[in-house]
Amino acid sequence: MIVKGIQHPDDAVAAITAGAAGIYVSNHGGRQLDGAPGAIEALPAIAAAVDHRVPIIFDGGVQRGTHVLKALALGADLVGIGRPFSYGLALGGWEGVKAVADHMKMEINIAMQLTGCQTMADVKQMQIKTTFA
Repeated sequence: MIVKGIQHPDDAVAAITAGAAGIYVSNHGGRQLDGAPGAIEALPAIAAAVDHRVPIIFDGGVQRGTHVLKALALGADLVGIGRPFSYGLALGGWEGVKAVADHMKMEINIAMQLTGCQTMADVKQMQIKTTFA
């Protein structure tokens, strides 16, 4: 079982203790409750609490290749992407989905080059600033 909707480290630990095989960090965010923290804000603390015991899947507003890399650098093992592919499907069918995937891959490759990351293991070691003054 993979538990979806985890937003707090204590809930992640409780899910693992109850036998979860994975943690899915996501929320309804601004679409349902405008004051709720974004899933990306919760990810680093959850990743620290999980401590590689189970895989962490992340989703929440992922629309660009750089969003994928940020989520991986902040502790996700997998990143769910929905809306961009839905748009591609609606506008261009299978070719639209393929175009979105190709563009996302290009963005990931460019961002990796610009940050000096040669592998996904390098991405996992990046230090990401999550707050800005």
